[in-house]
Amino acid sequence: MKRIFQLSFIVLSMLAAASCSKVYEEKYVSIYRTDAEGNEVPRMFTWYDIASSTGTLPIVIYYSGSWTVDFAEEPEWAYLDRKSGSGVSYIHVGYLQNNTGNNRSLLLKLSCDNGETLDITINQATV
Repeated sequence: MKRIFQLSFIVLSMLAAASCSKVYEEKYVSIYRTDAEGNEVPRMFTWYDIASSTGTLPIVIYYSGSWTVDFAEEPEWAYLDRKSGSGVSYIHVGYLQNNTGNNRSLLLKLSCDNGETLDITINQATV
């Protein structure tokens, strides 16, 4: 009886250890989801307000396939750390201080390999 208990304990311990070693990976086949009211909405933020000072804005791309992102019009005051990727990951938008006296904005265009697109607006206040 003691031997059966020991063997059972060993088997259960091995199963528990094996189940803990699995890596969780998010899978999103669409950049859109259905909200509680049944509306199709983006999985990510589509509007950002950033400080007037120089900085970097991280944006999460919630999509498991391949994607590209670019400015609708190339600004002189901002840059992207990369313009393509695959899987759920971050892009970073770097931006310079806004001392123009006017608020400014830019538009990012996200395109996915499944044909879906999304516009992301970034607004920067002035000093």
